[in-house]
Amino acid sequence: TQSTWGTHFHLLVLFIAIMIDSFSIFTKGGLVLWSKTFCKIKGSPVDSLIKKVLLEERTGENQVTFDPYILKWKLANELELIFVVVYQSILQLLYIDELLDAVKNSFCSSYGSEIKQNQVEGFNFDSTFEEIYRQCEENAKEKKRPRQMKSFLDTKKGQEVLQMTKDEKRDKQVKQKKQQEQSESERSENEQQSQSESENSEVDKNSIDEAREQLRKRMSRTGSGRKAAPKVEKVTPPSTKEARQPRVWDGPSETFKKKDSLLFDRSKSKDGDDEAALNDMRSKFLPTANETYQEEDDDSGLDEEESPRSESQANRASDNGSRRTGGGLFSKLTSQIKNFTGNKVLTEEDLEPVLKQFRTGLMAKNVATDISQKLVDSVMTSLVGKKTASFTSVAATVKATLEESLERILTPKRSIDILAEALAAKKQGHPYVIVFVGVNGVGKSTNMAKVCYYLKQKGGLSAMIAACDTFRAGAVEQVKQHARCLEVPLFERGYGQDPAAIAKEAVKFARENEINVVLVDTAGRMQDNEPLMRALSKLVNVNNPDLVLFVGEALVGNDAVDQLTKFNQSLADLSTENEPRLIDGILLTKFDTVDDKVGAALSMVYTTGQPIVFVGTGQKYTNLRKLNVKTVIRALLA
Repeated sequence: TQSTWGTHFHLLVLFIAIMIDSFSIFTKGGLVLWSKTFCKIKGSPVDSLIKKVLLEERTGENQVTFDPYILKWKLANELELIFVVVYQSILQLLYIDELLDAVKNSFCSSYGSEIKQNQVEGFNFDSTFEEIYRQCEENAKEKKRPRQMKSFLDTKKGQEVLQMTKDEKRDKQVKQKKQQEQSESERSENEQQSQSESENSEVDKNSIDEAREQLRKRMSRTGSGRKAAPKVEKVTPPSTKEARQPRVWDGPSETFKKKDSLLFDRSKSKDGDDEAALNDMRSKFLPTANETYQEEDDDSGLDEEESPRSESQANRASDNGSRRTGGGLFSKLTSQIKNFTGNKVLTEEDLEPVLKQFRTGLMAKNVATDISQKLVDSVMTSLVGKKTASFTSVAATVKATLEESLERILTPKRSIDILAEALAAKKQGHPYVIVFVGVNGVGKSTNMAKVCYYLKQKGGLSAMIAACDTFRAGAVEQVKQHARCLEVPLFERGYGQDPAAIAKEAVKFARENEINVVLVDTAGRMQDNEPLMRALSKLVNVNNPDLVLFVGEALVGNDAVDQLTKFNQSLADLSTENEPRLIDGILLTKFDTVDDKVGAALSMVYTTGQPIVFVGTGQKYTNLRKLNVKTVIRALLA
C-alpha cells in the first residue's frame, strides 16, 4: 500500500542519512531501556565493552576500538545509565560527543522521573533521537562549511599591521627629531674639543722633547764596556735509583700441572660433598614439621561499618580513630570534604582535590603512574553527577566507590585454580603443562619449585621439571638441585639447545610415562631482548601449554606495566596463530618485603586483565599463598 511504501522509504532515507551503526541506552545493571540498530553489526561490540571496559573499571576513557568499530559512551550517574554509540572506525564523525550529550540530556529530562520510580518500559524515543541526530549533523556541516573571506583589514592580523604602521610612522618622526637634536649637540661639543686640543698640543710637544733628552743622558752614563757574567755549569749528581725488577710471586717454583687443576674442579663433586649440598638445600627450602601453607589473611576488619550509623556517629568514630592512629591515607584525602552531608550532587570541583591526593597516595604505594591516573579518571567519571544518599557524607561515598573500583579490578574475570585444572587433566589422560616466564632475577626457578611442591602435597600429583633455560650459565644445575630436593625427575638437554624442542620432548616423555604435571623453566629475559622474546614465543606456540604464568616482583613500580605490555605484545606479534597465546596469570614474588606498598599487584592486573594466581612470601616451599583481594585494598587505602 501507499502508507507501507512511505514507511519503507522513510526508513531507507533514515538509514542512508545516519552514519552510526547503533545507539543503546541501558542501566549499569544491564537492563536495556532503548536501543536502535541502523545496520547489521558483526559480533557483539557492546558486550565486549561491558566485559573489557565497564566491568574492569576503565571508564576514565570514553572511547574504545573493537575492530572494525569504535564505541563511545557517556555515563548518567544520577540515574545509573550508560549511553553507547557504535560506528565504523574508518569514519571521522565529529559530532559523536555532541550527539551523546544531547541524547543524554533529552532522555534524562524526559524519562528521569519514571526511571527513579522503576518504570523502565515503553520508552518511545525514536522520533526524538532522529531529530537530535539531524540537528547534530547540521551543526557539524555548518562548522565544516567554508566562510566568506574577510578583507585583510577586517582580520585581526590586518588590524595589527595597520596599528604597527601607525606606530612605526610615529616612532620615525620621534626618531628624526631626536637625531636632529643629537647632531646639534655633537657639533657644539666638537667645536669645544678642537679648541682644547690646540691649546694642549704645544704643552705635549715640549714634554716629549724633555723626556728624550733625559733618556739620552742615561744611555751615555752606562757605557758599553761592561763584561758579561761567566756562565755556571750545573753538575747533575749520579742517580741512586735502581732499575725496575720483575715481580716474584710467593709459592712453589715448579710449574702448575694439569692434575693439580682437578683439586679445584667442582663439576663432579664427591659423594660426601654432594650429600651435604643436598641436605643444605633441603634445610633451606623444605618446611619443618610445624610449617604449613599460609592461609589468606583475615579480612574481617575491612568493613568498618557493618551496620548503618548516623552521620554524627561516623564522624565521631573517624575523629577518634584519626586521633589514635594519626589518620590513614583515606582520612587525609577526605578531610577537605567530610563536612558535606547527604543528598549532595557531586561535581568535579568537589572530587578533584581529594582524587588528586588519592592519585599521589597510590603512586606512593608503588602503583604505576599511568595506572593511577586511569583509575582516578574512572572514579571521577563514575561519581560526577551522582547524588549522595541521605545521612551519608561525601567521604563515605568516595570511599565506597574506590573500594568497589579496586575490588572490581583485582577480582579475576577468569578464575584460575591450578590444582583443579591439573586434576582434570589427569582424568583426561594428558599432562598439565605450565610455562613460567619473566625478566631476570625475579625468582622463576624457586617459585616454580614452590608450585611443584604445592601440586605434590595438595593434589598428590606426579610432576616433572623441564630445564628450558639453555641461555644462562648454571641454570640447569640450579633447577637440578630443586628437582633433587623435591624428588621429581628433571628433563634437560644441556645448554645451547632449542628450548621449544626440549619442552616438546619433555611433554612427550611425560605423556608416555604418565606424569601428571610438566613445569617448564625458561630463561629470564628483558622485555626489549628480541631474540630471546622470539624464542619464548616459539616455545609457547609450538607446545601450546595449559597455562602461561608471568613471574614478577612485588617491588617494581612503573616497570611492571612496561614488562607485561611488551611480553604480551611480543607473544602476539611473533605468533603464527590467528588467536595468539598471551599471559594467562601472574605469580607475584617477594610479596613479604613490600609491607603496604602492594601497588605492583594492581598495576599488573590492570595492565593484563589477568588474575594473580599466587604470591610468594618467603623462601620455603610452603611460602606460597593465594592473593586476598580485600587485604590489598585495605593496604592501598590504609
